[in-house]
Amino acid sequence: MRFLLDTHVLFWALVDDERMPGPFREFMVAGKHSHLVSTVTGWEIATKVRIGKWPEAAVLLTGLTERIRHAGFGIEPLTLAQAELGGSLAAEHKDPFDRLLAAQALSLDLTVMTVDPVFARLGCMVARHSMS
Repeated sequence: MRFLLDTHVLFWALVDDERMPGPFREFMVAGKHSHLVSTVTGWEIATKVRIGKWPEAAVLLTGLTERIRHAGFGIEPLTLAQAELGGSLAAEHKDPFDRLLAAQALSLDLTVMTVDPVFARLGCMVARHSMS
């Protein structure tokens, strides 16, 4: 199975945060699945740190690419077609980061690893708290 990590899930994984749901941690450690991180996630982290909305994420701003790769996650670039799809999704949700992550997941047939119910409303397959 191929997963696209939501930004909070990536943060929890990289800082070993206790808020990481146990099933997610188990799937990441098992090594049987592919875990991808969108380039959109870097933009989201930097933006939210800059505007003061997520100051604790500042620890990720130095060496983020290396930390992602060291954790064994792949990096997925955003394409123009995915950006267009994100802007065109019919669901009412204003967060551009979520819309772009959803567009990537939809276009690449990825399951979003998230605790946020918005991705299901955007039409994505989601893996949330209980995974089997």
